[in-house]
Parts: sequence; structure tokens; C-alpha cells
Amino acid sequence: MNGVGLLVALGVVGGLYFFNLYRAAGNLVMFPGNIIDFYFDGATPVLRVNLIVQNTNNVSFTVASIAATVSANGSMIGIVSNFTPVVIPGNSQAAIPLTLTLQPIALVNSIIGIVTGGAGQQDIVIKGSLNADGIQAPIDLTYKLGV
Repeated sequence: MNGVGLLVALGVVGGLYFFNLYRAAGNLVMFPGNIIDFYFDGATPVLRVNLIVQNTNNVSFTVASIAATVSANGSMIGIVSNFTPVVIPGNSQAAIPLTLTLQPIALVNSIIGIVTGGAGQQDIVIKGSLNADGIQAPIDLTYKLGV
């Protein structure tokens, strides 16, 4: 095999590898975990929660970062973030701690009431992305708080 043929073959193999890695990162399954902590940073309510990420692939991923917006009733009420890498081995799951920083109290008072044991119901939508081994995978989750 000449040099050009070898380069083409390596390019095809590399392309297939990255295509499969991108597809595998998009197949990560995410669902809410436990609420770890709730506190105020000045007048700003902050929730620390776990995001459970399941990896059904044979390939391990390092989730380097997660960033997303949080909305309720069509209005943005906060942001979610984690910038500490977490390794998710192949065919397993891991809990990723997230920091949910909410808007000032007036906008999220009903949500705080539900989380701290009050009555009511609220749909929370989280949209953003995560970086898994340099590949951006979308996050689009809806949670129902309360009963």
C-alpha cells in the first residue's frame, strides 16, 4: 500500500472512530438524582443536586462540563453548571453533582416552597449541553416537581 492509500485508510478509520464516539456520547441517558443541599448565596437560592448519567456503551466517557438554562412556565429561572470532570465507565452509571443557581427569590418562590416540602406542582425544563470527551451532547430534560 502506498503512502496516499495508507493516509486515506487512516482517515477513514479515524472518521469512523469519531463518528461512533459522537453517536455514543449522544446516547448517554440522564435522569434526576437526589437533592444534596439547598442554601442562599446572599439573596440567590442555590440547589445542589445529582444528575445520574448512564453509559450503555463499551466506551468510557469523561464528562468535562455541563451548562444549561432552567425554565419554568416558559421563563428562565436559573442556570445549571458543573465544571469538574467526572468519569463514567462503559456499561455503568455515575452521579454528577450540579449547582442550580436560581433567580432572585420573587421569581422562584413557588419552586422553593415545593422543594422544601410545600404543596404545588411545577414543570422544570433544563436545556443545554455537556462535554463528553470533547464532544458536545445536548441536554433536554423536563422534571415535574411536587404533586
